[in-house]
Amino acid sequence: MALYSTLSDLSTRIRNGQKSRKLEILVKKTQKTISILKVLKNEGFIRGYNINEKNISIFLKYFTDKPVITTIEPVSTYNTNKYISVKNLIQLKELTKKSNQGLGLFILSTSKGIFSDYESIKENIGGQIILRVL
Repeated sequence: MALYSTLSDLSTRIRNGQKSRKLEILVKKTQKTISILKVLKNEGFIRGYNINEKNISIFLKYFTDKPVITTIEPVSTYNTNKYISVKNLIQLKELTKKSNQGLGLFILSTSKGIFSDYESIKENIGGQIILRVL
């Protein structure tokens, strides 16, 4: 259950920080949070992060005075896990390209670690969808 509370806490803090135009927010330090932040940084959704002893400072990103992250939400909940194969992930990406003009990202927990949807397609592995970012 710790995974889900970490995901919901991270997504809520980022969403609220973006809405209130904060430049920096603090979240609790966990390995899952660090892995997710690496993916968000590599995909260009945040400026960066700084790891302290007990917490992480996340530097939020804005473009033309608008938040880069408009929606961030956990996909899997405590009772329902959304596992997806690579074939289905490619189909899902095609559907989101049409509806979001190619913007958006799914973050997956795979057997090799936490990857973005692009990385998991490149590595040819499926997994559990944990976050959706727009």
